[in-house]
Amino acid sequence: MPCSTTTTGGSSTGRRGLIIVSDVLSAAQVEQFIVDGCCVLRGAFEPGQAAAARRQVWRRMEEKAGIRESDPTTWPAAYDIEELLSHPDVLACFTDRLAAAIEQLVGPGRWYGERRWGFWPVNFAHLADQPYDVPSFGWHVDGNWFRHTLDCPNQGLLVIGLFTDIQPRWGGTILALGSHRRTARVLAEHPEGLDHRSLFDEALADQLGNFREINGGAGDVFLAHPFMFHARGMKHAGPPRIISNTEAPLREPMRVMPTVGTAVAPVELAIIRAITEPVSAPAFPLRCRFVR
Repeated sequence: MPCSTTTTGGSSTGRRGLIIVSDVLSAAQVEQFIVDGCCVLRGAFEPGQAAAARRQVWRRMEEKAGIRESDPTTWPAAYDIEELLSHPDVLACFTDRLAAAIEQLVGPGRWYGERRWGFWPVNFAHLADQPYDVPSFGWHVDGNWFRHTLDCPNQGLLVIGLFTDIQPRWGGTILALGSHRRTARVLAEHPEGLDHRSLFDEALADQLGNFREINGGAGDVFLAHPFMFHARGMKHAGPPRIISNTEAPLREPMRVMPTVGTAVAPVELAIIRAITEPVSAPAFPLRCRFVR
């Protein structure tokens, strides 16, 4: 059943009398986020801005690891820049439109509001020597720096910015759509919280499915639920793939047990529905693990 929202600002009343605020994203995009755990904001920043930011990524890879854009012999299969990049050309890619979409999903005034791009997984040729498929290992949710609970505010959203074009089989991140619902149900059974690996062990005891490779143009941003399982995709073609994974931490714990009339954001409604509605089996199931 579609979630009742507005698309021009303000608020509306959805199922169970909970108030849902809507703004930049359409009602269909918000419902897709709640059900699948992900929606995409196309053209969140301009391709020219992405190109300027890429130059800073290449500069930092050369400084840190001798990886030179002009010399493919220096390219590893994959390389992660595990830091924020604060150059103005990078920060310019965190646009007002993107900030508004984030606030729509986590709730007005509830995001810290720090505009930043951090953690840069660069995919040069990950598993290029193997037949193309959905990987069976490397599956995880982000957040190895905190204890996971159902209402944890540390991440808010998984924000995946595309700084290069990514066509099919060009190494796009693989999402297990709907897996945020399984994570929510596991955490609901552990009010004491779980560490990173314990969460993986329990959530991955059953098969994942509904796999989607992230494809799009430079400047697109995928907004995913923080409970979403994802993995690095195999890269069989295309230039080096550059993305940034960042988060949108919240000022307070999520409202996952609200009373009628309490304002909830889509990120919270996704959890509420996950722990109160029937479970459906995923399409094209695969036994997935964190380690090989």
